[in-house]
Amino acid sequence: MQRKTFLKSLLLTLPLRWTGLTPTLSTQKQMKKSILKKSDLRFKQAFPGLQGVDIMAHAYPIEPILVFTEYHMDKPVFGPHPHAGISVMTYMLPDSKQGFINRDSLGDFSYIEPGGLHISQAGKGMFHDEFPRETGVDTHGFQIWINHKETDRWVTPKSIHALSPEIKEVQTADYTVRIVHGTFNQVHSPYQLVTAVNILHVFLNPNQSILLPADEMAFVYGLNGTSTINNTTVKAQTLVNFGQEGNEVSVHAGEAGFEFMYCTAKPLHEPIVYGGPFVTTTREQMAITQQRLAHGEMGELAPYHYIRWF
Repeated sequence: MQRKTFLKSLLLTLPLRWTGLTPTLSTQKQMKKSILKKSDLRFKQAFPGLQGVDIMAHAYPIEPILVFTEYHMDKPVFGPHPHAGISVMTYMLPDSKQGFINRDSLGDFSYIEPGGLHISQAGKGMFHDEFPRETGVDTHGFQIWINHKETDRWVTPKSIHALSPEIKEVQTADYTVRIVHGTFNQVHSPYQLVTAVNILHVFLNPNQSILLPADEMAFVYGLNGTSTINNTTVKAQTLVNFGQEGNEVSVHAGEAGFEFMYCTAKPLHEPIVYGGPFVTTTREQMAITQQRLAHGEMGELAPYHYIRWF
């Protein structure tokens, strides 16, 4: 009996890595995050044919996400352009009236359908181009820039494409969660970028609640309906940034339900140098990146000439 007691005591004092166990949410103390800042935002016209709600890391605590923009776009705006040092995601919302044609210097030519997505993991540099398939018909979605840590700035570029049915979903009687990237409730997106980030599109049924695991950085962005978070009312185009402390976020929907985006991640806590479509860690890296562009080392992408391919 004494020997069993001794072994039990020894087991309880061993670090988890020694016993082969790993901590889970059920063994961690749950602590609700507090609201750091609430911002009621609105659409602004950026260019003819493009309206957006722009959320930038230099103005809001959202890093490793650098740009988080909800857009309505009905005509080509940008044309072929390069990116380097980051990953650029286009997530087309399921309610969009149509999608984007996507092209890049790696050879991709695809259609981002409503509910689908495309990611350009730009790394050391690539060109891409995205525009509505039919001019004059609205597209509705998000463009999201995801930061790379310094050791991943210049990874080999690649394209990731997912059709709407390929976006993993978790459904209960209370909610539907589309896992745009990352993990929720032990369900994982089939693709994984070099930067770990959870991006969820949540449909919360009327008068229901959802508890969302949270990392150091977390925010909620409202799309439709209303909700209550920590006794604070949240509606469409409301951004709620949470403080660093705590590991969960609770959202309660109003009578009409609540549709929202939820993002959480660990910030990289590294210097950031912006240079238009490029992001680096140092000014020296930015100079090298611009030289690579000038020397044609990011490939090329000619302007699009319309072909009826669908």
